[in-house]
Amino acid sequence: MILTTSRKPGRKTRRLAKVLSRFFNWRYVQRGKKSIDDFGGKFIIIQEVKGNPSILKIYDGLEVLSIFFNVGEINKVKMGSEVPIFHGRLPFNIALLKYFNSLSSDEKFSRKVAQSLDSPKNVFVKRENKKIIFELKYNKIDVVRLITRERWIQSNVKIR
Repeated sequence: MILTTSRKPGRKTRRLAKVLSRFFNWRYVQRGKKSIDDFGGKFIIIQEVKGNPSILKIYDGLEVLSIFFNVGEINKVKMGSEVPIFHGRLPFNIALLKYFNSLSSDEKFSRKVAQSLDSPKNVFVKRENKKIIFELKYNKIDVVRLITRERWIQSNVKIR
């Protein structure tokens, strides 16, 4: 999967894009003057609002998922290429995990696989006061926190 940014991203957006690409084992490509058509059918784009990274959109031919979020602290951590595992109740269709190269600890099969992999990459989905917090951790060290709300997540259920 390819991850890119808007045409002229700010420093914080580039940093978030690089950290997310390392965490989810995506390939980060600088956008420059490339159009969206140059990336093919499957790609992810991070867009800015007022200079801050705020929107993550996943495309598979058409837009499949968009998440509006606020970013907490971004920490650079050296990571391996392990499979990330989601913990908690997901605010989107579980079939969308294939775009995150990830597993859910909610399913029986993936829970067994997750225990056998014992991945150091974990995404904890927490709900606090109508907010949804995605905590990305590597070996129990915070990598990044994304804060969103249920209404800020829009998914297209039709998955190829």
